[in-house]
Amino acid sequence: MLPRKRSAVLALTILALVKYSEQYSSGAPSGACVDQTPRHENIPAQSTAPPYLILTSSAQVRQGDTLDVTVGSPAGAPLPIGGFILQARQIQNPDIIVGKFIGVPDSSKVHMTTCTSDNDTVTHSSPEDKPAMTFQWQAPDDFLGGVEFRATVAQSYATFWKNVESPLVEVVTRDTVVSTSAPAAAAPAGTMAPPPVIMESKPKQEARPLDVIYQGCADTKLCFGVPQNCISKGDCKAIVAVFVAGDQYTFELQAPGNPKYVAAGLSMDNKMGDDSAMECVRNDNGRVNLYTSWTYPKDDPYVSRSDSPQEIVQLQESSIIDGKLYCKFKRDVVSVVKGQTFDLANNMYNLMVLAGNSMKDANRVGFHDIAYEATGTPQALAAVGTAAAGSKLLLKLHGCCMVIAWLATSSLGLLLARYFRQTWVGKQLGGKDIWFAWHRIFMVGTWLLTVVGFILILIDVGGWSYAGGNPHAVTGIITVILCFIQPIGAYFRPHPGTKRRPIFNWVHWGIGNAAHILGIITIFLAVYLPKAELPPWSVYILAAFVAFHVVMHLVLSFTVCVSDGRISNGRINTFPMKDMGSRQPTQVDRSTDAPFSSFRRLLLGIYAPVILIFAIAMICLVALAPIGEVYDTILGA
Repeated sequence: MLPRKRSAVLALTILALVKYSEQYSSGAPSGACVDQTPRHENIPAQSTAPPYLILTSSAQVRQGDTLDVTVGSPAGAPLPIGGFILQARQIQNPDIIVGKFIGVPDSSKVHMTTCTSDNDTVTHSSPEDKPAMTFQWQAPDDFLGGVEFRATVAQSYATFWKNVESPLVEVVTRDTVVSTSAPAAAAPAGTMAPPPVIMESKPKQEARPLDVIYQGCADTKLCFGVPQNCISKGDCKAIVAVFVAGDQYTFELQAPGNPKYVAAGLSMDNKMGDDSAMECVRNDNGRVNLYTSWTYPKDDPYVSRSDSPQEIVQLQESSIIDGKLYCKFKRDVVSVVKGQTFDLANNMYNLMVLAGNSMKDANRVGFHDIAYEATGTPQALAAVGTAAAGSKLLLKLHGCCMVIAWLATSSLGLLLARYFRQTWVGKQLGGKDIWFAWHRIFMVGTWLLTVVGFILILIDVGGWSYAGGNPHAVTGIITVILCFIQPIGAYFRPHPGTKRRPIFNWVHWGIGNAAHILGIITIFLAVYLPKAELPPWSVYILAAFVAFHVVMHLVLSFTVCVSDGRISNGRINTFPMKDMGSRQPTQVDRSTDAPFSSFRRLLLGIYAPVILIFAIAMICLVALAPIGEVYDTILGA
C-alpha cells in the first residue's frame, strides 16, 4: 500500500512540474502583449525596484534605422534572466507598440513574436538562465517622437518585475544628424555598457526640409506663427496650424527651444482674456499632455483648466525632437466653454499662439515669455494660407516716443541744467537765458513724448498689463508718474532766497534724476519683452549709451570744479552742487561766461550728436523689429 501512495505522490509532483514548465518555458502568452503580465497563477509582481535594466545604444534613431537594445542586470551583481517580454512603446500613448525587432542573439533561448504587427515583441524560448542579451530594433518609417523600451523580467516562476523601462529614445527624421552617445540610464553607478554602435551621419545640408507643421501652410491648412514672416523660413518661435477635412478640425502646435508649453487660443478679439485655450505641456518625464483652459482678462487666476471641459480635444500625436515641443490633436466642431459656444465651422475667431518656459502651478501655465501673438482679424478656420498678425504700429510708436524722451531729450535737458548755467551769458532765447530756455524745451519735449507714449500703449494693450516676471510695466508707470509731476513742481517753485527754495532744489533734482534713471532701466527691460521682438544685443547699445553718458558727466563735473577754483593742492574742496541746500547761491561773476566755457561747449557739441546716434539706432531697432535674423545672417550665423 505504501509504494502505491508514493507512486501517486510522485505522479502528482511530475504533473505539477509539467504545468510549471509549460507556463514558463515557451515564452510570454499572447495575453501578455498588452499589459506584459505573466499568467503565473495570480502571483503578483515584485514591488521592489527591479534588479534589471534596459539600455540602448543611442538616445536617437532615424526613421527606418536600427538600434541595439540590451536587457540585463547591473555590472558587479549579475542576475540571470529566466523569462521576459520586451517591446518598444510610444511615450505619449504607452499602449501602442512601435517598430520591430530584426535580430536576436540566440534563437534557441529567445525569439521574436507578433502582438500587433510583425516581430514587434521579443520573449524567451526556454526556461534556462540567460545572461544579458542584446537585440536589434528597427524604428518605423511613419513615426516621429519619443519611445521607451518596456519589459517584464522574471528571475524565477514566482519572482518577476514589471515596467522595467529604458531611457527615452527619440525617433527623428532621416536627414537628422544623430548623436552617437548612449542615453544615461536611471540605474545605479557601474551599470553595464551597451555594445558600441556607430551610426552614420549624413553631411549637413545647406537647407533642411521644413518641419511637418510647416508643410501645407500655403495650400492645405491655415497657419499662424511668431514672429512675422517666420513660416516661410520654418523658424517660428511658436506656430499653430489648422487642417480641416470634412467635419474634422485638426490643430498642430510647435515651439522650439525646449519650452515648458506651447498653446493656442480662440478669441473674439485680439486681446488676451475670455478665450478658449488649448495647451500642450511638457512633463518632467518626457511626455506631452494636452489640456484646455479658459483665460481671464488681467484678473487672477488669468487661466483656469477647471473652467474648461477637457473632453472637447483628443490628442493624436506628440513629440519632443531636437528640443521642439510638438502636438497634434482634434477639437470638437461645436463646444461650450464657460457658457460660450465655439462653433468652428460657422464662426470666425482670432487665432492666438503663445509659448513659455514655466508653470504657475501644476494646473496653470506661466507667463508667455517665449512668444505671444494674435491675428489682426478673425479667421475662418477652414481657410488656407498664412494668417497675419495684428498691427504693431501703436507699440512701435510707444517705443520710439520713450526712446527719444529718455535717451535724447531728457539727457540733454539734465546736462544743460547742471553744467551750463554760466555759459552764453548775455544771450537769451524767448526772454530767458540760453541754458534755461533749451533746458525747458527739452524737458517739455520729454514730458509730451512720455505722456503720448503712455497713452499709445494703454490703447494698444487695452489697459494695465503686467508682463509676468518682467517689471517693465511697473518701472514704466513710476517713470510716467515722476515725469508728469516734475513740471508741475517746477511751475510752483519758490523764489531764490526763500525758506523752501533748498527743499525744492533737492526734490526737483531727485525726481528728475530718478525719472531719467528709471526711464533708461525701463528701456533695458523692454529688450526682454517677447512682444517687442528686439534682438538681445540691443542691451549692448544701451550699455554703451550709459557708459558714454556717465563719462561725459564725470568730465564736465571735473571741468566745473576747475572753473570755479575749487581745487586746492590737488584736492577738490567743494562740489558743483554745493548751492543746492543754500537759500542764496554762491556769488560769482555773472557778467561773463565761466572759465572753460568754450571747452564745455565743445563737449556739448560732442555729446549731443553721439546721444542722437544712440537714440536713432534704438529707434531703428524698435521700428524695424524683428531684425535679429538679419544681424545673424550678416555675421554668418
